[in-house]
Amino acid sequence: MQITKHNEWSMKKIVRHIMVAAVLFAALPVHAETINLITAYQKAVEYDARLRSAKADNLMNKEEVGKARSQLRPNIRMNAARGRSVTQHGYKGGFYPADYYNTVNYGVSLRQPLLNMSSVATYQQAKIVAAKSDTDLQGEEGILITRITEAYCNALYAEDNLRFSNMLIIATAQQLEQAKRRFAKGFGTITEVEEAQAGYDNAKAEGVDILNSVEFSRRELQNLTGVYPDQLCRIIPRKLKLVMPQPDNVDSWIDIAHLSSTVVVGARQEIQIANKEVTKQRASRYPTIELVAGRNYSESENNYSIGSTYDTYSVSAQLSMPMYSGGYASASIRQASAKRLKAGEQLSAQMRAVESEVRKYYNSVVSTISMIKAYEQVVKSREVALIGTKKGYEAGLRSNVDVLDAQQKLFASQRNLAKVRYQYILNRLMLKQTAGTLTSDDLNEVNGWLTITQQ
Repeated sequence: MQITKHNEWSMKKIVRHIMVAAVLFAALPVHAETINLITAYQKAVEYDARLRSAKADNLMNKEEVGKARSQLRPNIRMNAARGRSVTQHGYKGGFYPADYYNTVNYGVSLRQPLLNMSSVATYQQAKIVAAKSDTDLQGEEGILITRITEAYCNALYAEDNLRFSNMLIIATAQQLEQAKRRFAKGFGTITEVEEAQAGYDNAKAEGVDILNSVEFSRRELQNLTGVYPDQLCRIIPRKLKLVMPQPDNVDSWIDIAHLSSTVVVGARQEIQIANKEVTKQRASRYPTIELVAGRNYSESENNYSIGSTYDTYSVSAQLSMPMYSGGYASASIRQASAKRLKAGEQLSAQMRAVESEVRKYYNSVVSTISMIKAYEQVVKSREVALIGTKKGYEAGLRSNVDVLDAQQKLFASQRNLAKVRYQYILNRLMLKQTAGTLTSDDLNEVNGWLTITQQ
């Protein structure tokens, strides 16, 4: 009868421990919806403040083209005035009766630049500025793909950690109950019970900390998408494609990056902008020619023409030539030349930085492929080792510490495998983003490796 009660009490304890582990999952808040990687990206495109700011900046820079073009187009003005005046004039201290009269004046004028090399250079420069803004926006869109993927993978890894933690809690709870039963039957020692208790308490403490990281990672994803993810899609290991980057040598990737990287392309455009600035400042010394035409109509325009009406038409070509500006033009040219030199050095720095980044991510993709295969084998070996250790413990050949150690090593290997899989995904995208070849198709490919699984 005592054995039956003991077994009943043990089962209740195990159920209670399992419920404690389940609570860690249940404690996660349920909010909005299940999102996959593509859905998260689409929501981030509409919600992310950084990308929206880049789009606004792009629109702002494009308007510079219209402003610069306006300096090459006709400028038409109209003016009109109508009033009532009174004039009283006199002679040798005496005044004649005052004259009251209406004044009317209206006119229209047109100015059309015929030759203004500075305005032409400004217009050409504005077009390059707009093109660079397009390049920057394209780069920001690529960065968003990697940002959303990183946040998504971080959230998945945190949930994997929580799942492994729950498995460890359940395993240590079972190990604790087994140690207590062995002690009650006289086969075990109190030391084994205490060690099992310590392992269980430690697993619970780690579970609470991991739960906090799950909530944090989900909130980080929410900051990008505007939606709290109720559930995420997990990786299907058998669908994960472990393939070498194509082309399969890093020098080819560097060549691609030097041509296509948005950072490098933007730096080249900065040089073009600086060149146009030099041209514009030099052109400020050149003469300008404008066509000026107009019509002006007036009635009693002043007190010398009371009662007179004038209707005047005029057409002229005006030449303007700067002679001396106190050294301002020369200083502006030297300043623009210095900016051009700076832009050239920045291009060299960006090319070297991109080359370094390409090498880093290329090698990371290659190494993570090997690491994934190695950790997969490690997990299989740890699973076999745990089974053998448990059998040895039941036979009295291994201690409770050995079992706990084997369990922890297995879960650690599983964590490492999950982590390196996410690193592989992110490194693939980062390599393409750095080289300037990342598109939404790459995100679609990664999304195909995920599936909805129930928690």
